[in-house]
Amino acid sequence: MNLLHYGLQRSGTNFLETLIKQKYRVRLLNRNEDRSSPLQKHFRLYNDKDIIPEPQYRNNYIISGFEDFERLLGTTPDYYLIISKDPYSWFLSYNNWAKKCSWPNVSHHYIMEYNLFYKKWLEFSRQTEKIIFIRYLNLLQNANEELGFLESQIGLRKTFFAQFRSSTIDKVAQSGQFSNDRRNYYLSEKYLESYNKKDLQTINSLLDPEVISQLGYEKKKAI
Repeated sequence: MNLLHYGLQRSGTNFLETLIKQKYRVRLLNRNEDRSSPLQKHFRLYNDKDIIPEPQYRNNYIISGFEDFERLLGTTPDYYLIISKDPYSWFLSYNNWAKKCSWPNVSHHYIMEYNLFYKKWLEFSRQTEKIIFIRYLNLLQNANEELGFLESQIGLRKTFFAQFRSSTIDKVAQSGQFSNDRRNYYLSEKYLESYNKKDLQTINSLLDPEVISQLGYEKKKAI
């Protein structure tokens, strides 16, 4: 099966890719040579290109509909997997990643990019049944159950060795060692402890309620 997967940096794209590759007979068609390419897993599909924070990912594509997007690709996957992380944990990780990589300073809040990135994919999902949304948290809670759901939904076929391989991933590209403490950090929402009241209010005021609701998240009203 041919797949393309997408997500913002620090959303679990490498984690998902590792799980999929070790369990199933798939070919991921994403390419990383050109960071501005529609085949790059962090491709910014949204129209407001001025808020793309890292120059390598800048592109000039204004894509009105899903069919237009597919024509750009030069290849047609069977499905598109779109992974997202809880916006509160994502923002902390994304902000740290931007500092680590010395990205240029931006005049907007990164949550604006979260809104636009997933809003565009949600719009496209209403034009095709080929787009599947996956939550990083679900993979952490029970990877076998989440993959089983995905398996039945799109017809993934397991590799011969899948039965001998664990769904527990301790290390993926671009991330440190993943410990039980780190997993609990997400499952118990300990990342909320990093927010003060003002910062939490700012994020809540900026989050697009329709986007997070359709992705399966809700606003956090208290730390």
